[in-house]
Amino acid sequence: MTTLSKKQPSRASIDTLSAINRYRHQRRYSGVWLVGDRRIAASTVAGLEKEAYVREIAFNGSPYLVLTDEGKRLVEGRER
Repeated sequence: MTTLSKKQPSRASIDTLSAINRYRHQRRYSGVWLVGDRRIAASTVAGLEKEAYVREIAFNGSPYLVLTDEGKRLVEGRER
């Protein structure tokens, strides 16, 4: 199921999605997500989850961020 957003995501949101897609090393630490060499606020991740671009899953007991199909489309469209 895809959700249609009324407005386009910001450039910062798309950069955040690109970082989540690119880096394997992710962890949550004191209210922020450490994704590769970037720090992403938990509120930013919550907003992306609300728009259905990213999901938080648990892998071996550790939280991990993955892109949904809609999030992958945004990232692929930007890289072209």
